[in-house]
Amino acid sequence: MKGILGSGTRDFIVVRITALVMFSYFSFLIILIFLNFPLEFIFWKSLFGLFWIKIFTSIFLLSFALHTWIGTWAISSDYLTNYLMGSLSKPIKSLYNLFTTGIICIALFWSLIIIW
Repeated sequence: MKGILGSGTRDFIVVRITALVMFSYFSFLIILIFLNFPLEFIFWKSLFGLFWIKIFTSIFLLSFALHTWIGTWAISSDYLTNYLMGSLSKPIKSLYNLFTTGIICIALFWSLIIIW
């Protein structure tokens, strides 16, 4: 079956890799919170001022965007079909994909601007 990245297998692998990146990022933050409790603004400001944290956060954000993009595409390819929606499926699917891709891109760029 054809996937958004060329093949369903490639989509599957990318989703698993992005999930591991997101798990690593959240695990890091949870451990950091438990080791540095109570947290204060100065701590967070100095933490996110570090270059390697900005890189790690940027990789997380890119992984999250890619993971979400593949997921929303899978929803549209599974549920917005001719069988379920008739002749309106193509325009609805196109609008849905345009809207979700736009939201994902805006959120990604806005988040990267905030981080950097």
